[in-house]
Amino acid sequence: MSRLGRAIAARMGFFVRAGLLLRLPSKWQVEVGVKAMLPVTLSESPRERARSRQTWLGQIPIRVPLQILYCPRQAIVDSGLTLSPRQLVRHLLSVYHEDAFLGYDLQVLQSHPGGLPLLAAQAQRVVRGQTLWAPLLRGLVSWPHYHERLIELAAEAERFAYPDPLDLDPRFTSLVGFANFCCSFPDWPPREFYGFDLARLRGRDR
Repeated sequence: MSRLGRAIAARMGFFVRAGLLLRLPSKWQVEVGVKAMLPVTLSESPRERARSRQTWLGQIPIRVPLQILYCPRQAIVDSGLTLSPRQLVRHLLSVYHEDAFLGYDLQVLQSHPGGLPLLAAQAQRVVRGQTLWAPLLRGLVSWPHYHERLIELAAEAERFAYPDPLDLDPRFTSLVGFANFCCSFPDWPPREFYGFDLARLRGRDR
């Protein structure tokens, strides 16, 4: 099984076992879903734009290189399913998300053992100034009390309570919504489709 296939089984499988998802999408369906999600991933909601650009550090030409320096994995845009908990936490600490969009990353982290407590602990370090990155991270997200809010939302997600998606597309505001969206695509034909159908050939000879 490919790395993405294992990640789908682990990350989305968590929510199948929790009863929030009926079935898993295939690797092909997820890859198609990621392409459909790109315009959302590579942009901001109007609320995010209004909040995240209030400082010089919050301006795209300045903040993006610094965000990638802090978490190089952010240079690769994908589903986030193959990110480690540490990489995902660094993404959340350095990139402003309005609450309505945070359900996706919170659910990915929830599917990792210890993922949400790690987010809460690292956000707490930023709030208390216990990391040299704290001033930079606060400037990058621009919005006051963003890291304090991450601590609250991590605790709520432990109870399977997630932010309201408000007016945003529910297909992209939670991992469960994205998985269901991916399952709506046609799947790639199975491997046996490309081989010889010997059973039918034998039946024809009778």
